[in-house]
Amino acid sequence: MRTIARTLLIASTVVVTSVALAAPASAVHGGQRTVRPGQSIQAAVDAARPGDTVVVLRGTYREQVRVSTDRVALRTRGVVTLMPPSSGGGRCDVIAPTGICVLPRDLNVEGDQPTYTRRVSGVSIRGFRIVGFGAFGVFAFGSQGLRVSRVRAVDNGVYGIARFDSNDGYIRDSAASGSEEAGLYVGDSPQSHALVEHNRAWDNGYGIFVRHVHLATVRHNTVWANCLGVFLLDDGQPEGNGDNTVTRNTVRDNNRLCPATDQAPALSGGGIVMYGSQRNRIERNTVLRNRGTTIASGGIVLLTAALTSGKGANGNLVTRNHALRNVPADLVQDAGSTGNTFRRNRCATSIPAGLCWR
Repeated sequence: MRTIARTLLIASTVVVTSVALAAPASAVHGGQRTVRPGQSIQAAVDAARPGDTVVVLRGTYREQVRVSTDRVALRTRGVVTLMPPSSGGGRCDVIAPTGICVLPRDLNVEGDQPTYTRRVSGVSIRGFRIVGFGAFGVFAFGSQGLRVSRVRAVDNGVYGIARFDSNDGYIRDSAASGSEEAGLYVGDSPQSHALVEHNRAWDNGYGIFVRHVHLATVRHNTVWANCLGVFLLDDGQPEGNGDNTVTRNTVRDNNRLCPATDQAPALSGGGIVMYGSQRNRIERNTVLRNRGTTIASGGIVLLTAALTSGKGANGNLVTRNHALRNVPADLVQDAGSTGNTFRRNRCATSIPAGLCWR
């Protein structure tokens, strides 16, 4: 599993590739471009104008797709599977091997960190099954109002569906499994206003990962069989992490083991974990059978970010959650996390004692 310190490294890696396009997409009909098996999704996206819809018909397509035009909608009709090209790469490799990437047109990756002058806005992606890319199923950087729905990300190397430095929009009605780092990810967005709802995430490092983010809402998701279920992380950047809402999720049996590395301890058995994250609202979640012996183990866990910012998980409201049969306890708060409010949580055990509602 990748360490906390290396989470962003992949976003600034430059890979030089050549792009081989398949047969051109079919003609436009009223702002809609239709792509059939054997044709190129990328060619249709490149030809699209703001407001156009690219409809991809049932089949398996081996390519990467980069979207840099505002208000382009990618849609599927029938089951559409996107897999890595048989040879060569694609235009998403400017960041990392990715199924669909949403990037500003003037993105510059030649410095220490990617830069751009204008976000790509209003892009929507719906209905793809994205399988086996080396880094990301869906990757967004520098986007505004990106909408991802009904996407199934399977066995992508690092993240299933991930948005870096992206504001507004949502990840909705999607599923992610088999990613080394996180199934669903929202990061590097101090004013994110991101919505992550009605998704499923399992068999990842983290089910849902919220890092260096404020004002995100995570609700009505089902998360299981990861090392950690929902992970809110302050990674030490100046803006911190907090002011997020995690509500009405089912977080259960997140008992995989992510082994220790030279920069991070082993992680396992954590339901909803706040590592230095502050002023969050954790409300009406069902948190069951998350069991382990690592620092992050337990049902709802509030920890001091000793390896990053040094901040406690302070000022959080933990209320009306149903947390049972978690080990070492249903609610866990370490000594460095202060000013938290625990109100009417139905649970049996807590560290320290007395946090459960009787």
